[in-house]
Amino acid sequence: MDGEAVIAVVIESDDAISDRVCGVLRNIGFVVHDESSGQRGVSLAAQVKPDLVIVGFGLPDIDGIETIRRLSSALESYVLALLDPANEIKLVQALDAGADGYCSKPLRDGEFRAQVDALMRRHAISARARQSDPGQEPQQLRHGQLTLDSSGWEVRMDGVLVALTATEFSILHVLMSAPGRVRSKRELARRVNLNEEDLDHGFVTESDVRSIEVHVANLRRKLGDSARASQWIETVRGVGYRLVNGRTSA
Repeated sequence: MDGEAVIAVVIESDDAISDRVCGVLRNIGFVVHDESSGQRGVSLAAQVKPDLVIVGFGLPDIDGIETIRRLSSALESYVLALLDPANEIKLVQALDAGADGYCSKPLRDGEFRAQVDALMRRHAISARARQSDPGQEPQQLRHGQLTLDSSGWEVRMDGVLVALTATEFSILHVLMSAPGRVRSKRELARRVNLNEEDLDHGFVTESDVRSIEVHVANLRRKLGDSARASQWIETVRGVGYRLVNGRTSA
């Protein structure tokens, strides 16, 4: 973690799973806080402002989906859901509520650590962008009425700010960087999860690739787009996604 203190909040009602997750996170350098209920976990996260929140399902009060929704609406933390990936509905709901990724239950330490490492790489990339020289010219991409400012980490539609998660912002940045160029789900997963120097040889998990489809669907909805009438993002069947080609400037 580059020697910097990073904070995690674990919201999990199963003591055995919570202890295991907390142990892995502490071993890789996190300062860890934990809670066993959704409402208390959200309150705890609001107090400590963590870099990462782990959310389990089967919480005793509000469910995991509502917990994730409250976290994503109030904080800029990355959120990782712990759930059974065979439950496709829960998986989609978790990502739709604002989770940046998920890890399978029963927990496998290697997969869990890979997911955490991926989210922390995104965190580092985001932090570098936010800490850029304030005197530097804005790094903007434009596509019609859509503007993306990578130095300010903002997206605007007709001048109105569009609230995106860090994952959605990263996907849109990749697509706007080369309008009309098709990006596969795996390529998008690599560009969202890996540093520039790791793009050729770095590893992304199948869950990273699978989640891209849901993140793109959420991004489309926030842009007022749809798969049937694509104004911004077009699906190229069997290949991937591309920004609908048109007049652009940078």
